[in-house]
Amino acid sequence: MTDIVRSWNQATDLDLCTLPEADGRFPATLHRSEINERAAEKKEILDLLQEEIRNMKHLVPIPYVFAFADSDGTVLDYIGADSFIDFLESNYIKHGTSFSMKDAGINAISLSMESQSLSVVIGSEHSNASFAELACVCTPIRIKHVTVGYLGLSFHYSHEVTFAIPLIERLAKNIQEKLPLKDPTIQKELIYARFDEYDLTNREKEIAYGWLDNKSVPEIADRCGISPNTVRTFIKKIYAKTRVNQKGEFLKKFK
Repeated sequence: MTDIVRSWNQATDLDLCTLPEADGRFPATLHRSEINERAAEKKEILDLLQEEIRNMKHLVPIPYVFAFADSDGTVLDYIGADSFIDFLESNYIKHGTSFSMKDAGINAISLSMESQSLSVVIGSEHSNASFAELACVCTPIRIKHVTVGYLGLSFHYSHEVTFAIPLIERLAKNIQEKLPLKDPTIQKELIYARFDEYDLTNREKEIAYGWLDNKSVPEIADRCGISPNTVRTFIKKIYAKTRVNQKGEFLKKFK
């Protein structure tokens, strides 16, 4: 991997002072409290991302920035060269900025959201002038077919993009393999996605998740604010929809 990176980047060592002040703007769409709330929900993936980038930063011998956006395309964290981060923030690109197609037009994150695959956007292909001299690569991060966010890598477009593709794919793969072991929120999202396959209602999913978590009928009733008899009725409906007859079968199917 290191040889690939170096072979593509020996030609130039431009720094970010070559980037112009852009007239495009990425409005920050979230209030600070909401940004903090979303970041708290994604704490495990953000911590893992920081760790993985620290382990791989020697493979990117040019100014760069990695960014993580949640499933709505909202940037929750970015990591990279100080000069690069200063440039982004001077152009209103910061925590809480939406990179979705409706808010920011064509960019690597929005295209990755649309295609649910790796995307590359270079220079003037960006809708927003802030990225006019950047090359950006982005890939979804998926856990068992559920997209939990988007990982982007940006750098000056004078550098070849080819090196960045295997790099970001490798980083995403590392996160996808390690995240379920660390994040109970992700585990819950994955199980809820499985419940969706059987058309469980929101209330049924809530009760089914408690049942999977080995909560008792009274505990689930108290948590949901309903009677134990109502919980038992829901469990029968859940068994019917998921085509099982007893708790052992239910646990085996979804654990």
